[in-house]
Amino acid sequence: MRALATKPLPEALARLDLDGYERIILTGMGASLVAAHPTWSSMVGEGRPTWWVSTAQLLAMPELVTQGSLLWVTSQSGESGEVVALLRSHEGKRRPSTLLATTNEPQSTLAQAADVVVGLHFGEEAAVSTKSYISTLAAHDRALSVLRHQDDARALERIGTVADELERFSPDVAPIVASGLASPRPRFAFVATPSDLATAQIAALLLNEVAKFPAEAFLTGEFRHGPIEMAGPGLVCLLFGPGTENASLTTLGTELARGGALVMTVDTDAGELGSQWPVLTRSSSHLGRLACGAKLVQLLSAEVARGLGIQPGHFLFGQKVTVAI
Repeated sequence: MRALATKPLPEALARLDLDGYERIILTGMGASLVAAHPTWSSMVGEGRPTWWVSTAQLLAMPELVTQGSLLWVTSQSGESGEVVALLRSHEGKRRPSTLLATTNEPQSTLAQAADVVVGLHFGEEAAVSTKSYISTLAAHDRALSVLRHQDDARALERIGTVADELERFSPDVAPIVASGLASPRPRFAFVATPSDLATAQIAALLLNEVAKFPAEAFLTGEFRHGPIEMAGPGLVCLLFGPGTENASLTTLGTELARGGALVMTVDTDAGELGSQWPVLTRSSSHLGRLACGAKLVQLLSAEVARGLGIQPGHFLFGQKVTVAI
């Protein structure tokens, strides 16, 4: 993340006019797609016609990309199978007005096809590390600031502060994991407010990939429509986001805890809830809260893997860069 703050952004980025596009489409796969969610949420909040859609889905509905579109593709490798297929499908036809890429590989297929490239600059990554995901969050945050014609120096200062916060943040996830796995029928759910949904989504993705354990992410209201039947002893539920943003999150947590679930709150008001495991990131920005949340769920997924006797992050059927479709 600190390396990202030392690199200049392409001058062409500041020349893009968000008001000049008929629609904006953010796409990617896996963690890259999740990292773009806060950008989508922010743009929609400004009233911009913006889509957030997986590249696999975009391949199935190519009409979404028009000649008046800004297509913002995020791919850490720049070589994901769906991304390469999407780029090939646009060769000579249905090309968007602007192709903006966020990638760690400047020589990748994506970078070579893009009109503007925002680099990630995170170097190499260990299998269980969330370095690439957090760097992508930061890159999107900085790029969006420039697209809004805001001072890049403030974005760089924010990124530096978040890097410091990440170093200090060291939550203990071992007790709740041990208690959850001691149940004869353990299960995990991640529930969040809208602004913190990306953390719930990356948590579920990491638990699937790192620990080979099923898990899902939900907005508070979504959890009540069916998934709440998972409640009771054996459920480990992490709640992400300030309760002041969505009081129903605290209400849900209270109900789950009373029903015997193990509840960890992350930056949620745990006073009324009486959470057994309250965690405060003490972050000074939304970016910091998302980054610290990602670190927490990285530690959690690795702890679950070890508790199940699995080597964290060891791929059994896939690989780091998914090229197959």
